[in-house]
Amino acid sequence: MADEPPTPEKPAAASEARQAGRGVIYIALAKVYFMIAGAIIEFRLPAILANTVFGAYAVVASMVSPLNNVLITGTIQSVSRFTARDVSRARAVQRAGFRMQLWIGLPVAALFIAMSPVFAWFFHDPSKTGPLMLAGLIVAGYAVYAVMIGVANGRRDFHKQAALDVTMATLRAGGILGLSIAGFGLYGAIGGWLGATGGILLVSSLVIGLPGRRAEGEAVQPVVPLASFFAGVAVYLILLNLLMFVDQLLLKRLITEWFTAHAQQTHDALDKMIGWAHVHITTSPAELADGQVGYYRAVQNLARLSYQAIIAVTFVVFPLISRSTFADDRGATKRYIATTMRYSLIFAAAIAVVFAANPRPLLDIPYAADYARVGAPALAALALGNVAFSVFAIAGTILNGAGLTRSAIIVAGVTLATAVTANAIAIPRFAPGQDVLLACACATGGSMLLGAILGGWLLRAHLGAFLPLLTLVRVVIAAAAAIGVGRVIPFTRPLMTLVEACVVGLTFLVVLVVTRELTLHDLRAVRQVVGGKGGGNRD
Repeated sequence: MADEPPTPEKPAAASEARQAGRGVIYIALAKVYFMIAGAIIEFRLPAILANTVFGAYAVVASMVSPLNNVLITGTIQSVSRFTARDVSRARAVQRAGFRMQLWIGLPVAALFIAMSPVFAWFFHDPSKTGPLMLAGLIVAGYAVYAVMIGVANGRRDFHKQAALDVTMATLRAGGILGLSIAGFGLYGAIGGWLGATGGILLVSSLVIGLPGRRAEGEAVQPVVPLASFFAGVAVYLILLNLLMFVDQLLLKRLITEWFTAHAQQTHDALDKMIGWAHVHITTSPAELADGQVGYYRAVQNLARLSYQAIIAVTFVVFPLISRSTFADDRGATKRYIATTMRYSLIFAAAIAVVFAANPRPLLDIPYAADYARVGAPALAALALGNVAFSVFAIAGTILNGAGLTRSAIIVAGVTLATAVTANAIAIPRFAPGQDVLLACACATGGSMLLGAILGGWLLRAHLGAFLPLLTLVRVVIAAAAAIGVGRVIPFTRPLMTLVEACVVGLTFLVVLVVTRELTLHDLRAVRQVVGGKGGGNRD
């Protein structure tokens, strides 16, 4: 049979596959660097700051991070969506993005600053007012910076987006750790973060460029379509980001109330938690609660690595899904969904099983011994929960990219409501220490699993694709085998713990190969992307 003649669509598809593949690599490498820089912050701060001060930083960061994430992701997706539609109008979209932030980003930052005393009252902790007000300035800077990144993403200048990610991560780590080491405490950590924000605004204006004045005859991009899309996406993103931090925020409030209500039992509770011997009985309930938040923050830092590792996928798949749905290319959309969900699940699970297999020694490497003793059970539960959260987040990104924002909001709203209810019921039932952190992790992880199931159901209902059932079964089998191996060989020395982590991860991958979930086709696809050749679809 004669070879099938080439068609114009095939070179275009191959070119787009190469570009998308390289985009994933650029942004993935930048996100790996961002994760490493973030890990350095989170692992070094507990050694620089007292446990209660680190917990106080966690509370402030957990308040400002959801807003930052909403403004960044919502703005990036809004600007990217309209830029990707017509790249020649990128500067017009950029101008509209800046005008949009005059009505959204800056007022949100001002409102956050004004509401800081109310937030501090909610936590029963007036000392948080000043740090929260300082952090509000970070929100304003991120709002403007996100417009720059949205332009790069929409033009598919993934290398520039990646370079800015790396620069921001470096500035942020240097600023936070530098001023903390200098002895400025909580204000130093927040002030260093603010300084990094100002620095990246300057750098991004040089890398991406400013739009300048509108040329004569150049069409104006209206702000309303961007703001309207942002508003829909922002509702979803607010729910998504609250889900990431609501357990920590509720833990702060409810454990402060516990210490207040059980003043006579506080000394006995502290005696049970190694590393708290230095805490005086005169320490306020709010400070004691900060210490619990510090422990849980350490757990979250490791458990969330699986989600952070696949964030790069969301930045690349969003413009692809937007284009395919604009063009009503249902076949391309289904391929993007199936491939993205499959690899995201495998990658996230490969990381999570390492922490679930032997959490205490892994926590003991970057943190002090008391962090590992108190947080180990919670790490095992939350690590697995974040695999579900990764699937949930990718599903929401795809729904938003396809214009199905209402469905994404419904899933996120139900998931958040479940998480709030579960944590509000669970936390007050346990005394501070291992038990309350484990209750937090289980309540949050169970809610994340519900969100993944609902998101997958809506993806299949609206777009006709989700995770292949066999993939899910094989990943569960591989995860169970890897965790079992990790529990059989529980090394405790740091070097042997790292060796065990490699063995657990390798076991997971070997089971996937044996069950034929991973094949030579997958290896060839990766090689083709790295080598600049377009890859085909998996059979």
